[in-house]
Amino acid sequence: MIIKELVLHNFGVYASTNRFEFRGDKPIVLIGGMNGRGKTTFLEAVLLALYGSNSFAYSESKYKTFGQYLKSFVNVSDGTLKTYIDLEFTMDAAGTETYRVHREWSGEKKRVYEVIRVFKDGEYNSFLTDNWTMFIENILPSGLSSFFFFDGEKIAELAVESTSSQMKESIKTLLGISVLDLLSGDLGRIINRVIKQRTGDSEATAIEELRDRKEAAIATLNQIDQEILQFEEEKNRILQVLEQKKQEYSAKGGDIVTQRQELFQKRTLLTSKIETVKEQLLVDAASEIPLVLVKDLLVNIRENAEIEQDQKMLGVALKKMRKLLPEFSAQNKEDEEAADHFIQYISSKINSSANTVSYKLSDTSLFKLQVLLDEQLLSTKLAVASRKQELEKLNGEADQLDSYMAVDIDEKAISEIYREIKEMEQSLIELEVKRSKKDEERRSANGEAMTAAALFNRKVEAYLKHVEMNDDGDRIIKYAHMADAVLDEYKKRLQKRKIYVVAETMTRCYKKLANKKNLIEKITMDPVSLDLQYLNANGDKVDKSSLSAGEKQLMVISLLWALALCSKKKLPVIIDTPLSRLDSAHRVSLIQTYFPNASEQTIILSTDSEIDEKYYEIMKSDIGDEFTLVYDDTTKSTTINKGYFVGAGR
Repeated sequence: MIIKELVLHNFGVYASTNRFEFRGDKPIVLIGGMNGRGKTTFLEAVLLALYGSNSFAYSESKYKTFGQYLKSFVNVSDGTLKTYIDLEFTMDAAGTETYRVHREWSGEKKRVYEVIRVFKDGEYNSFLTDNWTMFIENILPSGLSSFFFFDGEKIAELAVESTSSQMKESIKTLLGISVLDLLSGDLGRIINRVIKQRTGDSEATAIEELRDRKEAAIATLNQIDQEILQFEEEKNRILQVLEQKKQEYSAKGGDIVTQRQELFQKRTLLTSKIETVKEQLLVDAASEIPLVLVKDLLVNIRENAEIEQDQKMLGVALKKMRKLLPEFSAQNKEDEEAADHFIQYISSKINSSANTVSYKLSDTSLFKLQVLLDEQLLSTKLAVASRKQELEKLNGEADQLDSYMAVDIDEKAISEIYREIKEMEQSLIELEVKRSKKDEERRSANGEAMTAAALFNRKVEAYLKHVEMNDDGDRIIKYAHMADAVLDEYKKRLQKRKIYVVAETMTRCYKKLANKKNLIEKITMDPVSLDLQYLNANGDKVDKSSLSAGEKQLMVISLLWALALCSKKKLPVIIDTPLSRLDSAHRVSLIQTYFPNASEQTIILSTDSEIDEKYYEIMKSDIGDEFTLVYDDTTKSTTINKGYFVGAGR
């Protein structure tokens, strides 16, 4: 199926007549629009045109009647209250057969009724008009439509749940199981009707009583399964709200209220540390650190003291040499004059330093001065700098704590949120208790269903062995029971075989989309419950909670893609808000891999923030048609422009 045209007249936000014409020869149709501009309305229009009251958009809506649903789409801007939609499509790309479905209704009266007309190759076709529901169900059963027409936001919601009951029913429709269930029900009604017409056949009556018991047990089991599913859905809903409340609690300062006593203790400890550092700095100030201010003077003192020390040593040496000079001169007459000159030289050196300031430091004092300048002042200075840094850090932490504790907090509002959080946590506990009880009920009900089925089967087998087919009633009962048993076994085998194909196809689809190729090696689906399991390369189960939100969403898209492929139906795919909650890597994967290959025609309804200029360039080569939904604030209506976000006023 290829959609060629969609006409919307006074439909929803689309005032007057608006026409989408799809004439491109490439697989992707891109329709851009900001939120509230009519993207979802486009999807609902296609579903309504095809399925009418069987549209899943209607069944999921808030409206109790189909008439109310239709009336909700009537655009009143031109005053006519007349609305219609036209959908034209061909059954193949060659366009050998063209179909046009026209539905119209008026919002003038309290009760709203639609009029449908179907055209084939441009001519009105009364047979298709009268039998359109049957015709479209053969082409694309409404139970499968969610595989081809879906909302990205709802896919994101499905990603956090187990396989939904609606999805399971759709899968059964795809597998043909729902048809077998209907057939089994028809056989049961035939047997009941024959038995009511017969009297005195206690065996047949006993069999039907066992059948009734089996069906009642199965119905009870199904009811319990539905209740368990409702528990899970309620749990997921509470968890989502709980997470929002916790974020709100933190944003309004709830964490500070909770931690206030701890913050006070931290502030007291910081105050103690600050006082300790200040005391250490005072000790430093009372020691040698002030001498840093007169370091140059101390250096000068040391230099002069060292000169003074040298003079002392020279004076002592000179005195000793003068005492030894006569003895030296007596033994060395020829060197007497040189020795006398040397002594005079030393004497002159001593006299030349006579004007130097004298501090008269002892050797011990000079040594202490040298140690002070070379070691103590430097180490003390570094220690003081370190303590100052520590003091600044501690003061910063104290200021931060003070700012936390000084926050203006609405404790009443926080208390209310805290109460709501605790109530939701208590609700979760109560749900878990109820779920545990329901699991017990299910085990009991499952045992009863298995027992009832076994008793029924044994009774039927015994009856079929001994029954004498003397009349049509006997034959009907016998062969109906035989057919029912065959159907039951066939359903099990068919479901198991086809589920394997679906799971294998889903695995291939997911591997094409996923970035972490080695995270999940295989996807399996339980042939009875239809629940999915994810296995790694070692065959170990990968818990769904370990997947990111984007990976979960890709998993659901992979399932939809696989189911569409397994249906072997060449139908268009329409995706509303396709990239919802996906990160950039997963968006690129979807754009490059899924969109061009999802179908021969993939219609994408997107905002400018989902498919922006970057992603548009990536997919441009696969785009056949593109439109922009332009909203007029004055008329409160949407019109259509060619081109993606051309003239959209974004």
